[in-house]
Amino acid sequence: MLLTIISFIFVLSVVVFVHEFGHFILAKLNDVYVLTFSIGFGPKILKMRYGETEYAISIIPFGGYNKFAGETEEEEEDEAEIEEENDDEFDELDIPEHRTFRAKSPWRKITIILAGPAMNLLLAYVLYVGSIWVQGVFMPESYSVVDRVMEDSPAMEAGFERGDIILAVNGEPLTYDNDLRHFVSGNDSGELEFKVKRGADTVYLFAAPSYNSEEERKTVGLLMSVPPRVGDVKQDSPAWNAGIRNGAYIRAVNDTTVHTFSEVAEMIHNSLGEKVRVTWEQDGVERSAELETESIKLPAQGEGDKLDVVEAGSIGIKEYYVKEGVSFTEAIAYGSRAFWVMTVRILDFLKKLITGKASVKAVGGPLAIGKLAGDMVRWGFNYLISFIAFFSINLGIINLFPLLPFDGGHFVLYLFEGVSGRQVNARIKNGMMQVGFVLLIILMVMIMALDIFNLFG
Repeated sequence: MLLTIISFIFVLSVVVFVHEFGHFILAKLNDVYVLTFSIGFGPKILKMRYGETEYAISIIPFGGYNKFAGETEEEEEDEAEIEEENDDEFDELDIPEHRTFRAKSPWRKITIILAGPAMNLLLAYVLYVGSIWVQGVFMPESYSVVDRVMEDSPAMEAGFERGDIILAVNGEPLTYDNDLRHFVSGNDSGELEFKVKRGADTVYLFAAPSYNSEEERKTVGLLMSVPPRVGDVKQDSPAWNAGIRNGAYIRAVNDTTVHTFSEVAEMIHNSLGEKVRVTWEQDGVERSAELETESIKLPAQGEGDKLDVVEAGSIGIKEYYVKEGVSFTEAIAYGSRAFWVMTVRILDFLKKLITGKASVKAVGGPLAIGKLAGDMVRWGFNYLISFIAFFSINLGIINLFPLLPFDGGHFVLYLFEGVSGRQVNARIKNGMMQVGFVLLIILMVMIMALDIFNLFG
């Protein structure tokens, strides 16, 4: 529990700091007097003054803020309050009008407002590119295990069996990039030679690809999968506590022999709340243990195309992968793709949520985020980095919602001011702010209720 709390505070602090720093640095570049830079809301538990700005950590960690001089219409009252609050720190608050936020053009205000979400997106992008450059790309093992032999196919006639491991095709080994489809589609010489491991034996099988009109490609009639080899193991999980580590081969689940990792995953997912007996081989030694599955959330299709989540069993293992080093330019390409894919997925989820095509059970609030942060730390550093990037993109996008008090709401106001040449009436703005806060509070209460129900219900 302590690790989960620390992880949550760390993730939230990093993302919020970067967001608020975006506002802060653009305000400084536009010569705005920044009175306060705070991580958190409410009473300040730590604070220090450096130059003209007070830097603080406040007691409520769910966010942060910058206080700009001249940010509100009631400037005289605000300055009086600020001067009274800070009597011990400086004697006189004399801020030139040209350094107030209200004195800046609407377009400068927009750059300051949008800098927060932009920094969140930039943080995610840098994390994706940087982590890939440092760690390389994670590639799954080659799809070398026969998961299924199609009826009346060349592979069935050749004598293939489920669980066969294809070591080579025409003398060349299978890899993730050069998989079976690569050899079949590129074959113009008729029969292919397969070097196959079957149990403790090595056999050679021969099959000539045939054209499949349904799939519109050549095939030998094999469905392939990856071996039941373990990659990452979550610390403090049932698998970890039993002694399963990276590189182990799962041999059986509940005394049923398994040939592929997908078999292992399916059997464990279907054992929620039950004990499963897992047999594995680690460093040449075969071991067995009875493990009680944990609950995890998995995506599932609801009625029609509605996005939903379901509970499933887990023992805390993932599929094996290998790391491949990349150059900096390759890291930019891979990182850009990862950033784009994740952004599109988040936008697609929000669209489905708004249109009712996604279940509210898929929504996570502070409790779910905290649990995920703790889980990511237990899975490993690369998972934590990916989660921070994911969370940062979410915060950046949500803050662009055209509703006060979000940055997107302020953007709409300043855009109106820039286009029309006049400010929104203070009474209207205050009304919009009050409505926005009420809606935000209602939303937060609903999300907290969902959190409690999903985690403890």
